[in-house]
Amino acid sequence: MKLLLPFAAAAVLFFPATASASLHECDLKATNTATISSSRDMSCETGASEMKRYRGEISKTFKTPGGFACTQTSGGQFGGQWRCVKGHKAFRFEFAD
Repeated sequence: MKLLLPFAAAAVLFFPATASASLHECDLKATNTATISSSRDMSCETGASEMKRYRGEISKTFKTPGGFACTQTSGGQFGGQWRCVKGHKAFRFEFAD
């Protein structure tokens, strides 16, 4: 029995649990300057709705009214991609000024 434990531990390292996240590819215009490109554990429409509610500047980091923390992942001052996360839910959007 003691001999099986190291093999079981090794199996966990080589065969991780499968993710149960619901991933969606999106191409949904949220505002004149923001397009939802993907979402996880939420619909594309929910991500678009969250961006429609946001009235602030799109800076490198910001928070939406619903509590999503958004961070720029690529691009520059006048456009790029952002990832917004709240718990296990997330969405990405493309921004072009």
